[in-house]
Amino acid sequence: MEKKETIAELDKLFQEVGTYRYSADYRELLVFARKFPKIAPFNAMLLHIQKPGSIMVATAGEWRIRFGRKPIPGARPLVILKPFGPVEFVYELNDTEGQELPQIIEQPFEAIGEVTRAMLGNFIDNLYLSGIRVNLQNYGTDFAGQVQRINETANFTNSKGTIQFKQYYCITVNENMDNASKLATIYHELGHIFCGHIPCPNQKYIPTRGYLPKEVEEFEAESVCWLLCERQGIKNPSAQYLSTYLKGNGQVPNISLTNVLKAAGEIEQIRKGVSRPRKELLVKEK
Repeated sequence: MEKKETIAELDKLFQEVGTYRYSADYRELLVFARKFPKIAPFNAMLLHIQKPGSIMVATAGEWRIRFGRKPIPGARPLVILKPFGPVEFVYELNDTEGQELPQIIEQPFEAIGEVTRAMLGNFIDNLYLSGIRVNLQNYGTDFAGQVQRINETANFTNSKGTIQFKQYYCITVNENMDNASKLATIYHELGHIFCGHIPCPNQKYIPTRGYLPKEVEEFEAESVCWLLCERQGIKNPSAQYLSTYLKGNGQVPNISLTNVLKAAGEIEQIRKGVSRPRKELLVKEK
């Protein structure tokens, strides 16, 4: 089964069966996904569907080589999506046997906490190569940030020469905030971009989902922000926006959970490092 077909079927599951439609279930999924910062958010959702309460997962080979463990006889593998391939099979800690693990390994949530100026700067540089410019400007206390579409051309130079690439988005952030708040604001605005609230013509990596209700757009963007911050161990004050839904057991707005998780995964890949502009942004020579 190809990734697009898998994703389409999962969206159908959310809409018709009502999976994660109630706030308590949705909160449980987000809290589960934050425990696996080294696994793509979408794959974390697949794990939650198959085996809620999982602590640590790895392939049979990883268990054997890294931890001296192996799947117990009859253990049922869990299916996740494999980068540049169809699927991959992993096993949860309780389905393996062998050497004992240190306590810290059984608690895989890695807290980063403080956001340094260098971390923030590197992320902004990576976004620039991804067609997203970030401007820090002097605003009052009541302004955090905003995003808008632009159409500009930038240059990238390396040992092979200079190429041109497009800049399609500009995020403006209040420079008077602390680094953690700046990062959370950028995450929120990126949530709008990668959830498709601001469509980008001819860029297939950005979904087209304009004209959604404002409540849906804000809930999706804030979900992306909350999840990214939590997976880094950063407490995000703006999560209060979600608390009105997640503390009770009312219904979550009619969001696309698939797009929320895919957006978070896309942003995490950018944060890990970008060495050159992505090919979709390159200006073709005439």
